[in-house]
Amino acid sequence: MYELARRIRETNDIRSNLERLKMRSGELAADVLERAAAPVPAPVYKMYKDYLGYLRRKKENTLASLAQAETEVEEQRRRLIQASVDRKIIDRFKEIQHEAYLEAEARREQNNLDELAALGASRRVNED
Repeated sequence: MYELARRIRETNDIRSNLERLKMRSGELAADVLERAAAPVPAPVYKMYKDYLGYLRRKKENTLASLAQAETEVEEQRRRLIQASVDRKIIDRFKEIQHEAYLEAEARREQNNLDELAALGASRRVNED
């Protein structure tokens, strides 16, 4: 259960990181559009282009990490569900065993009472 929670937190962190990258890309694109009205020196243009390429690669890597993290979350969720089902089966089996034990005890107790009653009746018959 803790493993699933940890995986979900990791997935949420990756999603947040992806959103920040998207926002940063949008901000950078808006900045480039603002500067496009005036001539942009080649080194500045190259810097923007390289940074946008970096952000694009970073987003792709983050998307791959997100897909992997989501797969791990689903796997952990599946394991947790299976463990829960297994636990319920074991608990039900224990209940059945306990009920069988109680029935056997009740039969033994009833047999003991019947035997005592039979002994008491035979004693009364012998005394008469």
